Amino acid sequence: MERLERYDDIVPALDQLLALKPDHVPAIIKRVQFSDSDANETELRRVLTLDATHVDAMFLLSSSLRHRDGDDALIAEADALLDRAIELAPMRIDLLDARAALRRTAAIRSDDGADNADTLKTWSGLRYSRSRLEDALEDYATCHALSGEYRYAVRMGMILHELGRFDDALASYDSALASMAPDDPKREFILDTRAKSDNGGAGEREQMARLIESGVVGDGHDRSLNDDVAAQTLLATASAIRAGKSVQDAIEMRVSDDPDTLMATNIAQQILNVAHEPAPQLEAVDAAAYPSYQRKFVDSATREIAALGLRHVGDAEAKGMFLILGQRVLLRFFADDSGEIGVASFAMKPKWPGLVGFLFLLLTGKWKVTRMVECVSQFDDGTHLSTQLDNPSPFEYGGRIDIERMPRNTTLRDLVARHIARVAQFKLAHPANVAMVADDIEGMDRRWCEGQRVKRDYRKSIGYITEQELKHMLGGHHARFGDKVKTQLAMLAEDLADRT
Repeated sequence: MERLERYDDIVPALDQLLALKPDHVPAIIKRVQFSDSDANETELRRVLTLDATHVDAMFLLSSSLRHRDGDDALIAEADALLDRAIELAPMRIDLLDARAALRRTAAIRSDDGADNADTLKTWSGLRYSRSRLEDALEDYATCHALSGEYRYAVRMGMILHELGRFDDALASYDSALASMAPDDPKREFILDTRAKSDNGGAGEREQMARLIESGVVGDGHDRSLNDDVAAQTLLATASAIRAGKSVQDAIEMRVSDDPDTLMATNIAQQILNVAHEPAPQLEAVDAAAYPSYQRKFVDSATREIAALGLRHVGDAEAKGMFLILGQRVLLRFFADDSGEIGVASFAMKPKWPGLVGFLFLLLTGKWKVTRMVECVSQFDDGTHLSTQLDNPSPFEYGGRIDIERMPRNTTLRDLVARHIARVAQFKLAHPANVAMVADDIEGMDRRWCEGQRVKRDYRKSIGYITEQELKHMLGGHHARFGDKVKTQLAMLAEDLADRT
């Protein structure tokens, strides 16, 4: 009947058999398995009086007691029954599997009691009984040894991760992956789970940080100014998590009920964004998909730049920058014949973290679209030459970073001519230095990344912002926000100390 899936007929048939043979143990066990009778517990205890070593009766009675509402004595009896069943049938994988799951669940400490020598606290904030986790691990290891099924290796990996044995966890996941089919639909899940144990457990923090950052990206549409304030807080939280802080600590230290402190945190994060921009990830795009004010500006710049003999390399968007920009920006690139001089033109609303324009304009009340044309050359010794129109950025550079700003009314012809002259002067003074060549969008991306590197090193060397720059950025609000920004900046910078 069971093979024919005639489940409704099984219990009546067993009742007929038991009416003739009331002590027939296999029939009693089968009836318990297929019925929800209140008499099941009594029947299982009767089986154990008939056969004190009946493993299935012990297992079923253990499960029955565990699901009853009762005191700790019932749980203790259930545990003892399962332990005895495993003693009698140490090769029964189903018994070991059940005990491992119970031990793993029992290891979670949800009480408010004080920690003790057996307490294990994980990065995610969970508290465990270390000994119970280790007991569960032992049972899963036995299941894996007996069956070779990869699911047990995965469960071992999860427990090893919680125990902080990250290398052992990786080895366990690798064992599972090696024994499963390449097209197994669970492979991706295991790979994602394995990634948590990478780099000494840092992979778990990275996954949580990315989850938070995905909330910043949202649906990919431009963010409002209010959204940007929240976004900077989330970015700061993600950085703190990457640095090893728990989610709770990261949020509590970066979210404040005080509006001034929240604004100071926002400003400090924007300052850090200048140094720690994400990789641009330039992708070729169709200009028609971007706002008309952006298209009109780059088209106007194109007419002037093309007349100078520079060629149009392509239109692109820095996809990697959306995380901190909060808006999609059309970039139009040009290059000279050598590829050593690149020109970029774009227009955007005043929220570009590279300029901290959003904050500057937010605090000064100047709501204007930023239009930029910048000429860039990058050399192998780290020298970064930039010639650009004047802009709201309060940041200044030194060392190998040489940025020259020209008046806003400078023609593009004069801007480009000035940059060409500066490059020629540098080459004359440094004949051994070689300029990076960018002939396509990929080349522009590489040069941008190198420029980010040298700028990051410089900003880190000065503590990210000088007092003069901070006064310039905050203007008349310096007295109100200056010290708070510096305090928040010092706190947030700790999370980025090891980032390159």
